[in-house]
Amino acid sequence: MDYHRETRPSRDRRDPGDPRNRQGKNAKRKRKKHGKTFKVVMTIVLIFVITAAMLLCMAAAYIKNVIIPNAGLEMTAYDLNLTSTILCKDPETGAYKVTQNLYGAENRVWVDIEEIPKNLQNAAVAIEDKRFYKHNGVDWVRTAKAVSLMFTGKDIQGGSTLTQQLIKNMTSDNEVTVKRKIMEIFRALEFEKKYSKEDILEAYLNYIYLGQGCNGVYTASYTYFGKHVSELSLAECASLIGITNNPSKYDPLGTLEVKDEETGEVKTSRDFNKERQETILNAMLEQKYITQEEYDAAVAEELVFNEDGQNEGEVQTNSTIYSWYEDQVINDVIEDLMETYNWSEQYAKDKVFSGGLEIYSCMKPEVQAAVDKVYQDQNNLNVTSSSGQKLQSAITIVDNETGEVVAMAGGMGEKTASRSLNRATSSKRPPGSSIKPLAVYAPAIELGKVTPATMVEDSPYGKVDGRDWPVNATGVYQGNVSVAKAVQESINTVAVKVLDMVGTETSFNFMQDKFHIKLIKSLTKGGTTYTDIGLAQLALGGLTEGVSTYEMAAAYSVFPRQGTYVEPKTYTMVIDNNKQVLLRNESEPEKDVLSQRTTYYMTEMLQRVVTGGSGATGKAANFTGQDIAGKTGTTTSRKDLWFVGYTPYYTAAVWTGYDRQERLSSHLGNPSTTLWRQVMSEVHKTLPYKEFAQPDASSLKTVTYCLSSGMLPGPACGGHLATGTFFAEDVPTGTCTYHKVQKPADTNGSNGSDGNGSSTDPGDNTTDPGTDPGGGTTDPGGGTTPETPPAEGGGTETTPRRRRMEAAG
Repeated sequence: MDYHRETRPSRDRRDPGDPRNRQGKNAKRKRKKHGKTFKVVMTIVLIFVITAAMLLCMAAAYIKNVIIPNAGLEMTAYDLNLTSTILCKDPETGAYKVTQNLYGAENRVWVDIEEIPKNLQNAAVAIEDKRFYKHNGVDWVRTAKAVSLMFTGKDIQGGSTLTQQLIKNMTSDNEVTVKRKIMEIFRALEFEKKYSKEDILEAYLNYIYLGQGCNGVYTASYTYFGKHVSELSLAECASLIGITNNPSKYDPLGTLEVKDEETGEVKTSRDFNKERQETILNAMLEQKYITQEEYDAAVAEELVFNEDGQNEGEVQTNSTIYSWYEDQVINDVIEDLMETYNWSEQYAKDKVFSGGLEIYSCMKPEVQAAVDKVYQDQNNLNVTSSSGQKLQSAITIVDNETGEVVAMAGGMGEKTASRSLNRATSSKRPPGSSIKPLAVYAPAIELGKVTPATMVEDSPYGKVDGRDWPVNATGVYQGNVSVAKAVQESINTVAVKVLDMVGTETSFNFMQDKFHIKLIKSLTKGGTTYTDIGLAQLALGGLTEGVSTYEMAAAYSVFPRQGTYVEPKTYTMVIDNNKQVLLRNESEPEKDVLSQRTTYYMTEMLQRVVTGGSGATGKAANFTGQDIAGKTGTTTSRKDLWFVGYTPYYTAAVWTGYDRQERLSSHLGNPSTTLWRQVMSEVHKTLPYKEFAQPDASSLKTVTYCLSSGMLPGPACGGHLATGTFFAEDVPTGTCTYHKVQKPADTNGSNGSDGNGSSTDPGDNTTDPGTDPGGGTTDPGGGTTPETPPAEGGGTETTPRRRRMEAAG
């Protein structure tokens, strides 16, 4: 018997056509498909969770590092009856004394919550923030609605509680952005931890703007109803609160009229106010602040408005006229409070005028008195243009030792309004040739391009529209002249050529970085692009926007301060009503913006502008008893006239011109030099004589040099000589190669000529040459009878210090 069974490969006996077999395969495929779908979904969910976690972490970090540190906001409790004061140092005792009390300029009086009718409080809450007493600063329901607007592409607005609205009024965060909304939320949460609901509501009702120049409910009550706010009826309360939503529309004393194009019906602002009033009354009824009877009575009440908008109980705006200096102190403190604390302009103003602040100013009473003596007397500049404009002027004086602004005037004659146009700080005008020391000669000396003895040919730099450019006021070119002579006589051609040696880009940066004068790199207006990088702009003063006397005084004070720039300021410190320092106005002096070598040479040359002989343009600024240095400036067609000068004590910049530019008559000369002398002679009347700071004598050497070559004199130089004091490395070397010894037969030439040709003397034009930024002709102004310059006609030119030494000897 065979026990072995034949083995065969197993075979699937299922019938392929069996429906059950097909269902099994389909089920298997479905399981695979569902598995893949599950994996995809889970992957997406995982990515979403990870992304959300990352975003939440980033949001948390942003909130922690950016939002929370800036979320704190103090609402310092203050009474608007607290008077702020401006103080200055008494020159005799050294103690600070009050020079001016400040009063609120806005039509506002702070009223305590106890004096505000409950109906007025409830009306504000009912229409603006119905959950005010329940939330902690943020109404999350309204906030969620506001966020939904963002995701539907609509504006991010609405949802602000009274707390958030108050914060917005106190700060300058008015932009409609996500960041602002988040910041507002966190600030509101922190705010309500510090202040009660009554404090917040009181501040809100005293801050809101209610049209007709009214800030707060006190003045608005008198303006619209002629009564104290505590006397308002329910109907009047609703009408008053209704204005704040849109004062231009809901102001019942307004003149708005809107005509319905379909019906022809005309609605006035008073009609709109009535509609708004009833909306508010209805909200108060729904929220059970009033009964139906009270609602009906209020709706039916006829409102009697104060038609002239005035009442004997209404607050009057401040009638005190602050001085030009006080105006600037106020403006500077407001600006710094806004920047330091991120306050709104309105809140900063309220603090300055009514917060009980003590503002320590830099004003020197004796210097300001000298300015006022000249500038408050219209007879000192009593000129009217053909169009009827009064000739104006402005001055700023800086203390050379501290860099502080100690006096200013923003206009001529009696000041008639507070915080009006201050021409000393707000009017920017082309500086003309007064820019040359800053943009041309100081950088050229600092960079080793020139010294006062460097010779530059006085001749056209090129041609513009086929004409020689630039031209000088005298209408002639003198050939070789020294840089010192070019400064003294304000020769345009030499300024342009020296600037070319420096480079316009370098000069532009020098002006901004060293002297902190803001210039325009590129500005497009009306399809035209303007820039201050150019020869005419920087050498001749044709700047796009111009400069102020405030900037020019600060810049020039670098010279007597031997190269140190100090940012100008009008106050040093502000203390609040709790005796805490609110602002400390300190800045680190920038030392060595110029070398001692440069400031020494610049002062030497600028002294010649004032005390020099023939051709010196600033002689009208000179007075006895002090060393004086400075530079004049005249723009095209004599539309702006300048003088910026300094003594060892003070630097002062003066501008004269018309508010709407017009030509100043040539017979006026340069009034800026005269005004500068009148003020500064009075300022220095009791000050002892003081010399400008001197370098170590061992580093200087006095030599005589040829005025035509800048070299040591040769036998043929004759009277073409000058004497100058130089640092050792700058002493002229070599013997003059310009002049040649002439044979006796050749000595019948004209006086003042030399072997290489004659040099034309421009005469003594004491008015600064005009500068033409566009390359046109310049106006020479009013000159005096020409005379031969001593240095050019056989005399010897000396430096101011050498003249003093010779006089002393």
